Amino acid sequence: MIRKILNISFLVVAVVGLFISLAFSARESDKIPCSDIQIQIDNSAGNFFVTNDDVLEMIWSKGDSLLGKSITSIPIGVYERHIGSDPSIKRAEVYTKHNGIFAVKVYQREPILRILTSHGESFYLDKDGWIMPLSSTYTARVPVANGFITEKEFEMLQHNVAEMNDSLCKSSCLDDLFKLASFIRNDEFWKANIQQIRVEPNGELTVIPTIGDHHILLGTTDNMEQKFNKLLLFYRKGLNTTGWDQYTNINLKYKDQVICTKKNS
Repeated sequence: MIRKILNISFLVVAVVGLFISLAFSARESDKIPCSDIQIQIDNSAGNFFVTNDDVLEMIWSKGDSLLGKSITSIPIGVYERHIGSDPSIKRAEVYTKHNGIFAVKVYQREPILRILTSHGESFYLDKDGWIMPLSSTYTARVPVANGFITEKEFEMLQHNVAEMNDSLCKSSCLDDLFKLASFIRNDEFWKANIQQIRVEPNGELTVIPTIGDHHILLGTTDNMEQKFNKLLLFYRKGLNTTGWDQYTNINLKYKDQVICTKKNS
């Protein structure tokens, strides 16, 4: 019985000691000042829309340099939301370290298409379907879409073009451009060989490759993979024999057919 009482007493003392230690540690943490700001930007996709200086400006725009401020008093969530709201940033992770470091890790959005509208605006579509503004310091190497594109950037910023409702899809070509750009991005051959997409007045799509002197009449994005498969087959078995500069147009709009228009015909 005495042994049991001693064990219980020891346990109570240990628990009380732990709480005292945690309380002391918390009080000591409150005294640790922010000694440095460390910023890490994920450039693994080869994009450089955001710099360390940009992130520092976002932090300072909240009205506090943070240095010297108690590390535990810094509202992490506020800064995380503020930095993450930048249209070139997909996600921001903000946290503090025990030695007084305020740390930020930034993940950038990844554009897959640059849009040039009929009324002179220009912006990107990212791989998740969101609108991205251009940068004054960096230009992404992605295909360009132009032609009969009437959408306005400020109207589309609130929409994800990959998830637009049917009524909006009927009035916008951005969903089809997103589907085509996503397909190109995910295929190494077409990614290397397609530089431009043109939207015709009737809404159909024309693709302009980097090789040859022809235009590819895609039509719609329906059965897109099959259309590009038959085009690739035609490239390998047809153009490699006749030459890459024999045609002005290669029409993929019709099922199981590749219809070509010869130059000067």
